[in-house]
Amino acid sequence: MPDSSRLSSQTPRREGENPSKPKFFWRRVAVLVVIAAIIYGIGWAAWGAYPRARTVVVAQLAPAPTSAPTPPPVDVLVVGGTPSGVAAALGAARHGATVTLVAERPRLGGDIIYAYLNMFDVPLTDMNSESSPVAYGIFGSFFQELGTAFDVQAAESWLERAVAKQPNVKVLSDVKVERVLLRDGRVSGVQVALKNGSMRTIDARAVVDTTNDADIAARAGAGYFLGREQVNPDRKMQAAGLLFSVKGVDWQELRAYVRSLKTISLRRARRLKNGNAEGVDIRVQGNRATVRMGGIHGDYAWERGEIIRDYVPRGPNVDVISINFGRQSDGSVILNTLNIVGVNGLDEASRKRAHQEGAAEIPLLIAYLRRKMPGFANAELGNIAPELYIRETRHIRGFTTLTVEDVKQGTPFPDRVALASYALDLHPYNKGDLNPFGPSRHVYALPLKALVPINVDGLFVASRSLSATYSAAGSARVIPITMAAGEAVGTAAAQCAKGRYSPHELVKSEARIKQLQAELRKSGMDIGDRLANSG
Repeated sequence: MPDSSRLSSQTPRREGENPSKPKFFWRRVAVLVVIAAIIYGIGWAAWGAYPRARTVVVAQLAPAPTSAPTPPPVDVLVVGGTPSGVAAALGAARHGATVTLVAERPRLGGDIIYAYLNMFDVPLTDMNSESSPVAYGIFGSFFQELGTAFDVQAAESWLERAVAKQPNVKVLSDVKVERVLLRDGRVSGVQVALKNGSMRTIDARAVVDTTNDADIAARAGAGYFLGREQVNPDRKMQAAGLLFSVKGVDWQELRAYVRSLKTISLRRARRLKNGNAEGVDIRVQGNRATVRMGGIHGDYAWERGEIIRDYVPRGPNVDVISINFGRQSDGSVILNTLNIVGVNGLDEASRKRAHQEGAAEIPLLIAYLRRKMPGFANAELGNIAPELYIRETRHIRGFTTLTVEDVKQGTPFPDRVALASYALDLHPYNKGDLNPFGPSRHVYALPLKALVPINVDGLFVASRSLSATYSAAGSARVIPITMAAGEAVGTAAAQCAKGRYSPHELVKSEARIKQLQAELRKSGMDIGDRLANSG
């Protein structure tokens, strides 16, 4: 707005003109301008404060104006730097697809890296051979090199090397997924914020969600259940674990203990854990049973809970279970035994409270083990995992829902894409809960339709959040199985990209499913044909 005093002073005066008249005029102009400005400002403020319809943007078709130019679509986009994410990226790349692997964390490996999950409870022998029934495909290569228990850093190195060997795979790590892109009702990519603050849009012909919690599927509108919501409205989730490492363990003394025999009551024997290493060693004599106290295989050991069962936790939400031990190359041993109930794995505050409660319990538990557990006399705390091992959050709604009956009976699904083997391992929802299914291990097949959300197209899911009842997910949630699922859907995504059809179009075509199964067999996957042949 022009300054009125300056304008007035620069106006020339004529002879005989009253000097007070222009002053009064320009003052009036100034007042009117100020009033107009005030009214204008109030109007803008009122418009800004008026409640308007708001949209929480989870999807858009074009990048924000500040984004870099959008590159051509990749064949397959994998979101999630988990072990299953690596398997999906490798599976797609090995079938000729160009792949972008988006990891929101700086390191690949998921729970292995951040929760210290350095052991795999897998069957070591098959009913028909001396090899593990799940040691095939990409997970099989991982398992054969690292073993049943391994160094966390060695696992990370293996994953990094495997990805680096594939020129078709580009990794974007330590980024944030800002938007999930939808086109014509199909997931078509994501928009991510890079570390330098810039935005990048990644369009893809097929998308694979390998985040632990199916975050991309959830944001895209795929329906899901939370925890045990299918049978109980409390939506409680399985207890979360907090793993930690211990130094000063006498491994040979621990080995001798878990291999030792003890005679106990038959009723008590039935409550003990049955592990995978060296089979289930229980000899029944009348109402008594002679049991081996655990098992061992290389750097992995487990005990049946005979010692840990007498420990009384201090924390109100802390529970302890029979211990899995994973020895690392520096001699430290990671323990998987401590559970915290009542954790909402999707809520950061809930996870933080649980981690603090678990961390406060660990020194007390180590002191107990020093007194009671063979090999732990000189044990001391090494490190506590920076994050909880979350076992359950979402269960997506897929075309097929894996059930307990499918796991127990080994349903030979016509769209089977991977063989799986694990117990129905439900950790407590409330303190003191026992697993209602016991320790029996099952061999079963994963159906492709449990890995495809029914409510949104363009997307596969390969994580613990696959489509299963909460009980069946207690088996299908573990890394060996999710890596097999990842390889399967990575291959499927490559097939969709090449054929220019969607995941929904794939699962609705018997011919396309057979084509996928043939590719998986050719690449060394065991898709569970034995289950169909045995029927």
